[in-house]
Amino acid sequence: MLAPTLLKERQKHSRIFAMVLILLLIISKPLIPFGTLFHELLVWGGYILIIIGAFGRIYCSAFIGGRKNDVLISSGPFSMVRNPLYVFSFIATVGIGMQSGMLIILVILISAFIFYYPMVVNKEEGFLENKFGEDYRKYKNEVPRWFPNFNLWQEPETIEVKPVFIRRTIMDASIFFLPFPIFILIHSIQADNTWLTLLTLL
Repeated sequence: MLAPTLLKERQKHSRIFAMVLILLLIISKPLIPFGTLFHELLVWGGYILIIIGAFGRIYCSAFIGGRKNDVLISSGPFSMVRNPLYVFSFIATVGIGMQSGMLIILVILISAFIFYYPMVVNKEEGFLENKFGEDYRKYKNEVPRWFPNFNLWQEPETIEVKPVFIRRTIMDASIFFLPFPIFILIHSIQADNTWLTLLTLL
């Protein structure tokens, strides 16, 4: 089955990228000083986007209920955009970049997302098209891939929800909040003037 393989590959690539990014943060310091108004606006604006992204993913997952590979989901957020989970992940990713306090980190994260995830989506959509055939092709032609069309919104009166799947999604979404304490720890270490920083980044 293709979908679990894609998930494992994506998780592996995300971990490697995260470790490289953390290393870059450790050896760098921001050109924008800690504690300035602009830095604080970046950090807390990022926190708001992470909350939106995390809770958006949880809401989307309620419509999937662990049935994405068995049933064509086209209601709720999936009625206005084909990949709402990735849309909310992008929002959270932008939030993480802002929390770093470095615009270059924000640009790197956005660029990595734009470069990597279209390839992932191409593979996933190919899998879904083979699975659901003409029904998915019709859905694909009517619903945009990345930019939500709110005029298409359709919401059923009830949905079947699997609690175990929601619980797993909450645990997955909580990862978006992990960089915040990591950034705080790195910033605290760098506050010690004896800490060696090799780069100064905007």
